[in-house]
Amino acid sequence: MRLRLAVLLTGGVIALAACSPTKAAQPTPIADSTSATSTSTPSSSSAAPSSSAAPGSTTTKSATNGPVKPPVAPAPAGSPGWKLTQGNTGLAAHGLNCDSLPLYTGPAAPAAGTVISGKRIEQTLTLFAGNITIEKSCVRPTRAGETQPLITTNGPCGSNSCQVTGAPVTIRDSNIDGSALSAKTIAGSCAFLGVGTLQRNYISGMGSGICFYNTGSTLSGLAEGNYVRGLRSDGDSHNDGATVRDFPLDRNAGRTLTFRNNRIDCSTGNDTGALFIQTYGGDIDNVTVEGNLLEGGGYQLGLESGFDNVYGRNMKSINNRFTGTGWGAAYVSQKGASYKWAVWQDNFLHDANAPDGKGKPAGTP
Repeated sequence: MRLRLAVLLTGGVIALAACSPTKAAQPTPIADSTSATSTSTPSSSSAAPSSSAAPGSTTTKSATNGPVKPPVAPAPAGSPGWKLTQGNTGLAAHGLNCDSLPLYTGPAAPAAGTVISGKRIEQTLTLFAGNITIEKSCVRPTRAGETQPLITTNGPCGSNSCQVTGAPVTIRDSNIDGSALSAKTIAGSCAFLGVGTLQRNYISGMGSGICFYNTGSTLSGLAEGNYVRGLRSDGDSHNDGATVRDFPLDRNAGRTLTFRNNRIDCSTGNDTGALFIQTYGGDIDNVTVEGNLLEGGGYQLGLESGFDNVYGRNMKSINNRFTGTGWGAAYVSQKGASYKWAVWQDNFLHDANAPDGKGKPAGTP
């Protein structure tokens, strides 16, 4: 099967929407975290205040006068994707929620070395400077351009490179939330677009989730322990829970891209799939997909070549679980010496009642 990609350039920011035939699936409702405390960081611009806690929650008051609820412990280190929930990822795992955090008023393009901790961020962010950490924060913009990612490591194009260089970006223990924006605005947008380290985040309300695209030629990438769910479509979009569109090794043969222990659900009814790997923007190599639960419509895991680019060198899929819904667990297009999984090992359909979630083996695609 051939899948296509449409790339949109809006206001100097590249965003993407995958294009493929779709099979209807029931969307997953978006649920909110219901607990809160906060820390703080330097700040310097403004945004509108946010709304109150989720209705129906039992609350007391914290030092920040926000609604709180006893926190759920974070998922233990190394927990596979089928052990993740909304309560043990992102802010909720630390007794925090978006509404109680103090407003971030710093720049939309922070300087290298910036650490943003315990903030509610109501603007989109450009992390092109590199060496930036966002932790225990809520990125929930109230305004964005259509197809614009909520967070990107891409910089201004033209005479300068679009890709971040230098020290990597890290986003951890946070919520990335598109619920304040309309479905039309975010249907073709990614929660994160570029390259970086994303760990233990709860990502919801977007068109697509984690998008490793315009990854440059030097930095490694890691998505670990994230829960992506509650994606939305405008009826015409084609959505990815996570996607890889380029990861070349021409300048750094040792760089790696890893999806480890994530839960990724793409259930909008217009689904390319949970994890879609396609060589639209360049070669893709050295990718490991391990310990994930991949859910929803389309194919849960797609490996596709084309556009005069290649991949297949050191591609590994190990110990993953698939729902097998939509079109099925996995596929590979243009099979051949360069277009395949170098390692396909211990991949199973998910059975919540079976030990370690191991249902029937997922056949080699």
